[in-house]
Amino acid sequence: MVLHSIEEFFISLLSTFSLMLFKRWYVFTFLASYLFIASLFWGLKRSLLFILVGYTIAWLSEASSIRNGFPYGYWEYHYEEMSGELMVWGVPIWDSISYTFLCFSGYIMALFLKTRSQTQIENPQIFYSWSTIFSGSACTTLLDIIIDPVAHRGSEWFLGDIYHYTNEGIYFGIPLSNFAGWLLVSFCILGCFRLLGGFKNISPKSGAIKLGVALYSGIFLFNWSIALYLQAWGLALASLAWGLLLIFLALRRSKQRPYNNIP
Repeated sequence: MVLHSIEEFFISLLSTFSLMLFKRWYVFTFLASYLFIASLFWGLKRSLLFILVGYTIAWLSEASSIRNGFPYGYWEYHYEEMSGELMVWGVPIWDSISYTFLCFSGYIMALFLKTRSQTQIENPQIFYSWSTIFSGSACTTLLDIIIDPVAHRGSEWFLGDIYHYTNEGIYFGIPLSNFAGWLLVSFCILGCFRLLGGFKNISPKSGAIKLGVALYSGIFLFNWSIALYLQAWGLALASLAWGLLLIFLALRRSKQRPYNNIP
């Protein structure tokens, strides 16, 4: 959508916001949940900074991929299906915002799996170690493995038929390059935030990490429920297997003896 005046810009922005509230309500819900939980975890200022960092990198990655196929592979948006929505260089303005709460919840899940005692949580190194950053990227990518096959079938639910891959992949129509791209981009988002000092001097309030895990679980369950609604039994079963893997890791974590040193 090409905007020719400030008036058109604000009309498009209002239309996009209305769609987020009503048609993309789940994006708005997860974003609001992120702001609440992240504010408890590292404060409001860092929460807003993370949105800025995450959105910028995500937008650049998507704008790049629809033009040259890097980092996710080639795909095309169906702009005729998104009439009235604000686009930034060809990317829907609401799309890149999802990376914020996905990367945050992935990071928290990794932190949850890595911390096996209160002593570890109190050790500041655990929050910004590169091991935690990479694990957070992996957990974020795991969410996308569940999300993208559902989004790919958006024409069958209220997301809508908004995009398609130029060359469909082997994982329920999703190319493996997409998941490699998510691993790279989520690592860049978390890594840049680390370099900006975003993970230092964190003193989360009690329960913030558990709430972050609940956000991660909520995103998983929402997309899994969509797979069940679509009667995509193979996708639902595969997604359940990924979820059971995380549960196994969480149970294994709880059985480990507490230790004070970070590997």
